[in-house]
Amino acid sequence: MFAPTFVATVVASLAGYAAAQESHQVTMTNNCRSGRPVFLYQANSTPQGPTTIHGQLLGGVAWIDGFAGADCLSSGVNCGIVEFTLRDDAPFQNAADFSLLTGSGLGNHQFTYPMAFNYLGACTQSATCASPSNCPGAYTGSNTTSGSPVQCIGREVGIHITFC
Repeated sequence: MFAPTFVATVVASLAGYAAAQESHQVTMTNNCRSGRPVFLYQANSTPQGPTTIHGQLLGGVAWIDGFAGADCLSSGVNCGIVEFTLRDDAPFQNAADFSLLTGSGLGNHQFTYPMAFNYLGACTQSATCASPSNCPGAYTGSNTTSGSPVQCIGREVGIHITFC
């Protein structure tokens, strides 16, 4: 029979191995006439283009950097954004939404360009924000409870974000 500490060590090692295997692909398409699509997330505050993240992707924010006619700042301030979280730990819950929050301290996110997203992998959910008045589920104004994220239950889920 194995000693309890040996079993605990093996279980912890396997859990660490499983977490290290987690990855999430982020792809983006820019159909706008200017700028480049970028995102950042909790573990990396430097905006980057499409890539695969190894591990959890918590607090992702995507926008068009350098969009002509708008002053889109870091974290998409002054522009519309797609927010997303991709994670494999139970309950395997992934979520994405649009933010047009404009209240004090909320990032002044304005509708600047059409946005859409769809999950990659285990889920088929998608959403489109075509205009300020046609942006289902978006968080708007200063009401941080006004939106409704599109959720996806699954592992190794990715996201494809389209602008314009």
